[in-house]
Amino acid sequence: PSVDDGQYQPRPALRTAIRDILTADRESFRAAVGRLAADYGFSADRRFETPDAIGATGFETPSDAAKQRLWRVWVLEAAPLGIVLTGSAYRDTPLLYANRAARRLTGYSLRELIGTNLRRLQGPRTDPESVARLRTAIRNWNATTVEIVNYRADGTRFVNRVSLVPAPDATGTVEHWFGIQAVVPGGREAEQL
Repeated sequence: PSVDDGQYQPRPALRTAIRDILTADRESFRAAVGRLAADYGFSADRRFETPDAIGATGFETPSDAAKQRLWRVWVLEAAPLGIVLTGSAYRDTPLLYANRAARRLTGYSLRELIGTNLRRLQGPRTDPESVARLRTAIRNWNATTVEIVNYRADGTRFVNRVSLVPAPDATGTVEHWFGIQAVVPGGREAEQL
């Protein structure tokens, strides 16, 4: 099932595996993505490309580490969960890339998302406690998973299970964040809908 067909179900094992491989070494990442693609039926052919291949997409990145992280999300373009990469919190965590599932989930094009903060998905029924949990995790450089009411580009509400994965640089400073997203049918905030 895809994000679009209304039958999309969160996949906890896939979410955990993606969270783990996003920060794995490069060869472990490639091997694990190959296994996940086979197990979950998505294409991961891009894993054989070099990080330089993303230059064709028009994204400029300031460091080799940033380019490596961007490449990981780019490789996972066809994964059945939404995956994003953002910049650091001190720069207001601007979105650097969103895979196809994240774009379908939110209804925004990549062009509309690049450079913006994903708080744009919040709206009148977004629970302030969920937002506070995300902010606290970012401030403290901690991974977290939160269910939150978000809004698509067309204004429709959905419950989004968001996992944040910090990506520190060589000094331990969190330079980027990976985000994993999925619709939660009947999620704990569903009564707000």
